[in-house]
Amino acid sequence: ATLNLLAGKRAKASTAYVSALNYLTAGAALLAEDCWVRRRELPFALELNRAECEFLTDALAEAEQRLEALSAHATDPVERATVACLRVDLYVTLNQSLRAVAVGLDFLRHLGIEWSPHPTAEEARREYERIWSILGDRPIEALVELPLSSDPASLATLDVLTKLAVPALYTDANLLSLVSCRAVNLSLESGNCDASSLAYSVLGFIAGPRFGDYQAGFRFGQLGYDLVEKR
Repeated sequence: ATLNLLAGKRAKASTAYVSALNYLTAGAALLAEDCWVRRRELPFALELNRAECEFLTDALAEAEQRLEALSAHATDPVERATVACLRVDLYVTLNQSLRAVAVGLDFLRHLGIEWSPHPTAEEARREYERIWSILGDRPIEALVELPLSSDPASLATLDVLTKLAVPALYTDANLLSLVSCRAVNLSLESGNCDASSLAYSVLGFIAGPRFGDYQAGFRFGQLGYDLVEKR
């Protein structure tokens, strides 16, 4: 089963998704009934990669069922985030943005973050103002030199917030603002990562029309670009 997982991941990396799915399915068929007790990381990896390959080969119903089942086996923020990100992608592809939002908010709920799919403008503004509280007297441009984040839970949360921004864009402007500002705040608190680049850039185009701060919006947009180019 481990060898089939390795072969499946290599095939997936070369975009041979059908072959990858065949390897992964063969690997899963070799697992014992108590595999989730004896060596849970192996069935988790097989099922996650199977779901991704099903998604990539347009077997969307199968991918949805597999990911829903797999979410019950996720035991820590990193595993929950990995499953949640793929589920959000799936529901966005199916044009079911409200379900995508529900998946993202359910992940955040496990972290103690209780958000409505339709937050108020005041909630979004409070999150935006918290950026300036954390930033203090530092210039926005200096944030490109923040340490790179190495905390797995923070990185996982930022990945989900990045995915959640897409369906939020289609469903609720306040939710998009709240998600983007929280992603920026998490970057300021725990350090930069790949997701931070998008968080700064999205803040760049909402700071003006949502919060009346076009100059800061431009500077955050530039920061997102500079983070990609320099770090």
